[in-house]
Amino acid sequence: MFRQTLRESKPSVQLLFSALVLIICGFVITALGMALGWVIYGVNLTEIEHMMQDLTNPENISILKFFQTVQAIGVFIIPPFIIAWMLSDQPITFLQINKKPNIQNVIIVFAIVIFANPLINWLNEINAKLSLPEWLNSIQVWMQNSENQANKITEAFLSTNSLASVIKNVIMIGILPAIGEELVFRGVVQKLFKKMYGNAHAAIWISAALFSALHLQFFGFLPRLVLGAIFGYMLEWSGTLWLPIIAHFVNNTTAVIAYSLTHKGLIGNELDKTGTMADGSFYLVIVSLIFLGLFFRTLYLRRELKIASGG
Repeated sequence: MFRQTLRESKPSVQLLFSALVLIICGFVITALGMALGWVIYGVNLTEIEHMMQDLTNPENISILKFFQTVQAIGVFIIPPFIIAWMLSDQPITFLQINKKPNIQNVIIVFAIVIFANPLINWLNEINAKLSLPEWLNSIQVWMQNSENQANKITEAFLSTNSLASVIKNVIMIGILPAIGEELVFRGVVQKLFKKMYGNAHAAIWISAALFSALHLQFFGFLPRLVLGAIFGYMLEWSGTLWLPIIAHFVNNTTAVIAYSLTHKGLIGNELDKTGTMADGSFYLVIVSLIFLGLFFRTLYLRRELKIASGG
């Protein structure tokens, strides 16, 4: 009875319900994670907070990675399936993971991720220079401290010399977020906002903004916003969530591997500077925009052709 009422409710109500499911699952999984952490590692919440202040200890990093993995599964992967089951008799179809992408579209996705790099780097350079008015200085300090802490944790997770650790990082940073975040923000949030406004573009950009804001890394908000929109258009113009999942995975995993190789001194950090003013390669941003337009145009026309042919 409740499921039927929920399915017939307004999209705004369904969005509120979705947010409630995410919050409840977050609390429940966090509690279970804490219990497991106490059983496996013998640590409590207070000790975890202390661990975050000592990121040079390999044991602390291992424990924090455990909690990060539990959170990724409990907050992002499980809830979308609960939401989809409540809102549809066909949850897999609701989440748009029922259709396998064809190889041509996968190749286009790889090209988009590669050619987006100069644009994302340039946006990151601009965003990093964010400066609030003086009367908001306390907020700016808080934002900067949050950013610094997030960067320290990320660097601690990625700073590894073993192949096993790199594989674990690929799973934790590449695979789980790619699946979970796309299920939540593109599979559920974007779908419901599109249903609410009847406008795919509004739904894509609102979902992308929420996606970026949730990371709480304010000096990287703009590039992550654009990435979220890129993922959103991949879904809209292909009809399958697997394309943004693949793109998200490639983007994150490339960063993991590149950081590992840089950390070992095997490559420089040129990839992060491509397209920036500091690198003197701003012209690549123009190239990036042109090719992104061409690739997305191809993806769009392939969808229109498929619709016209009744596919």
